[in-house]
Amino acid sequence: MTSIVNRIDEWITRVKAYGALKAFEFIPGYPAHKTPSPVTKYTVAVTESEEKTDTFFIGSQTAEQRSGRLHEIQLCLRVYAPEGSSGSALLRASTLLMDALEQQDEENAIDALILSGIGYDTAARVEFRDITARLSMIEEAVV
Repeated sequence: MTSIVNRIDEWITRVKAYGALKAFEFIPGYPAHKTPSPVTKYTVAVTESEEKTDTFFIGSQTAEQRSGRLHEIQLCLRVYAPEGSSGSALLRASTLLMDALEQQDEENAIDALILSGIGYDTAARVEFRDITARLSMIEEAVV
């Protein structure tokens, strides 16, 4: 089974190719100085962090015994709007991204999607919104 990081990377790759998001630019969230300035098109900075990992064991003497790890992950996608765009355009872009995340979630990993208010990045001199996806992904142990 592929690692959790690879599975998230494959998911983001599917999201990037989804409909209108093909015009968005996806970049790593760190280091922050890599954010383009000025922002000329919708840009999504992707950051992931693992919140918690639990080991589990399922089975009995009569059933198949399985063990693995449950990973609780927080995926933050910061959507930067091009200079001069409106707050409603930023909301539409964020909504498109949230729809794509749900449509491309083949593992049903999303527990919650949280949309922040509009913020302002002084370094990039641009408005943004954060989409936080709380994920639960299982990595079964190889027996």
